[in-house]
Amino acid sequence: MKKLIVPCCVLVLCLFASAADTKTVTSRTGNCTLTVPSAWTVEPTIGSAHSADKKVSLVVSSPTHGLNSLAEVEETAPTIYKDDKVTKKASSEFEMEGNSITGKPNVYRAIPAGGKVCIVEIMYESGTAADARAIVETMKAK
Repeated sequence: MKKLIVPCCVLVLCLFASAADTKTVTSRTGNCTLTVPSAWTVEPTIGSAHSADKKVSLVVSSPTHGLNSLAEVEETAPTIYKDDKVTKKASSEFEMEGNSITGKPNVYRAIPAGGKVCIVEIMYESGTAADARAIVETMKAK
């Protein structure tokens, strides 16, 4: 029994430590969240965040008009983000990578959220697509 208690305590402490190393970003409508490193600045009123050096930024949203399904996002997003390539297309998620409409590298992700969708776009001037992808893939619908 004692052999199990120590590893369990270590696991619990690690979970608390990792949770303290992140901040939550919530969409303006409140139904979509994702996590970012704790050094980031979160703008809660608009559902955005940026790194301390401002070289990585994101916005998480859930449109109240228009895009209400993942199918609509899959149809519309590639026409807006013409320099992005679809990297994931499934019933549970849609993802694109490339260059945003501002010309900066980006990762765009959408997931279903009941009768709506959660969408996040992260743009980065430092780091890699894998770093950006790791952040956008923390998005969850409430």
